[in-house]
Order: sequence, then C-alpha cells, then structure tokens
Amino acid sequence: MKKYQLLSKGIFESQAKFENRINQLTFEGWKAISISHYSGQMVVLMEKV
Repeated sequence: MKKYQLLSKGIFESQAKFENRINQLTFEGWKAISISHYSGQMVVLMEKV
C-alpha cells in the first residue's frame, strides 16, 4: 500500500479539474502535505492518513 503519492497538473488540464482530482483524493483518506510550483508545473505531495 502506498503511503505517499505525487500528483502533477497536466499541461492541458484546467486548474479546476486538478483541484477536483485533489479533493477526490482527500475524500479517500489522503491529505496534501506539500505543494510546489516550478516553471508552470504544479506538483502536490499527498500522504495517506
């Protein structure tokens, strides 16, 4: 079972769709512990709680 998961926003994925994907994972028991933005790429580190 994975304890950590990295999510990255796709190039053609809208901001709202990316946020919905993160929200869906929070309902499944994941929480965002780190958010990074690098040269247009957004990456979120999620932890299973």
